[in-house]
Amino acid sequence: MAKRRQRTNSNVPAKGRLRDMADQLWSFAVRDDWGWKCAVCWAGKCEAHHLVPRQHETTRYSLRNGIALCSRHHQFDPDVSPHQNAAGWIDWLEREFPGLAAWYLKNKIPPEFEGTKNAAYYCEVIRDLRQYVDEETFRGICGQKFSEWLARNTD
Repeated sequence: MAKRRQRTNSNVPAKGRLRDMADQLWSFAVRDDWGWKCAVCWAGKCEAHHLVPRQHETTRYSLRNGIALCSRHHQFDPDVSPHQNAAGWIDWLEREFPGLAAWYLKNKIPPEFEGTKNAAYYCEVIRDLRQYVDEETFRGICGQKFSEWLARNTD
């Protein structure tokens, strides 16, 4: 039997679920910033890719750390895919989006995260990302009950 995530309180989902919500909101915001099109081929179905890997918490939810890519250019293209050809990917990024490439090169080894990844941290991340999505999308990702709780409990 799968281990059940522990809730912080009756209104706040478990920390893992909060992280999932923050990831979904970040992905939605990045893809929206890119007009829901792949930055390489402008195909309409796209995914959000972290330039600096998402395990680095200091840049994980920065919208500057994201680019929209179709699944081919995200995972499979031997010439321009961050997961298949890192050197080719960086060459392409520097040529097509020099400002974004410069940001990546400056931040590819980010400072260590000094906070605590607890429920309060993820609630703050979700509050920060809320501005990038419409209310219907926000409620769809976070749920009615938690959305209302967040609105009532702002700092």
